Amino acid sequence: MKTDAELKADLMERLDAIPAVNASEIEVMVDNGVVTLSGQVDTHQTRFQVERTARRVPGMRGLEIKVKPTQPTSKKHHH
Repeated sequence: MKTDAELKADLMERLDAIPAVNASEIEVMVDNGVVTLSGQVDTHQTRFQVERTARRVPGMRGLEIKVKPTQPTSKKHHH
């Protein structure tokens, strides 16, 4: 069984390897093997990549994804 610190390090390393993800914008918290990811990514596709990547990490007892895509649709203020 991995320690929380090992899980966190493993996850951060994997998230860092996703080109579309700025790892500094995603907070990784691990509590007794239960992982919570929170923060923001640019698109729903990126959020899916983050979730898929996180699920590949062995040793987790649970995973909660609170990562939200920033909504590009709300930026359409054309005059």
